[in-house]
Amino acid sequence: MPEKAKFITQDYKEGETLFEQGDTGDYIYIIINGTVEVRKETNGKTKCLARVSSGDIIGEMAVLTDEPRCASGVAVEPTRVIMVRDRTLRLALLNNNLPILKPLTSQLILRFKEAQEQAEYYRRKTKKLEKEIILLKEDLLKAEMQNNT
Repeated sequence: MPEKAKFITQDYKEGETLFEQGDTGDYIYIIINGTVEVRKETNGKTKCLARVSSGDIIGEMAVLTDEPRCASGVAVEPTRVIMVRDRTLRLALLNNNLPILKPLTSQLILRFKEAQEQAEYYRRKTKKLEKEIILLKEDLLKAEMQNNT
């Protein structure tokens, strides 16, 4: 790939990796057509976090945060993407002059909302489990008291 190119159109075959978990985020990927699975490996097990397709943007978090990629992107069918260099994206953000900014912002807002919903779901689930634990403790204490009398 040419180092100076701001935008690169790249084709991936089924099973090819766009980016690897742990890599530096040099590009964001705009999917033109095809499907990509976002996969995360934890404790030797791989989990599919999402399946994305035409119009979706992936790989932006590593570029925006300067953190290593938290997941891998793997084409699950022949896929064509536009790759946007990290420097191009940063300059566009500073100058507010790149057409990708609106869909990128929409994508980030969507992911933020999904994260909020997921956090709320786990808060409710945790509260429910805490209540169940309290009831189980009470039942256990009652049983202990009955056994001691």
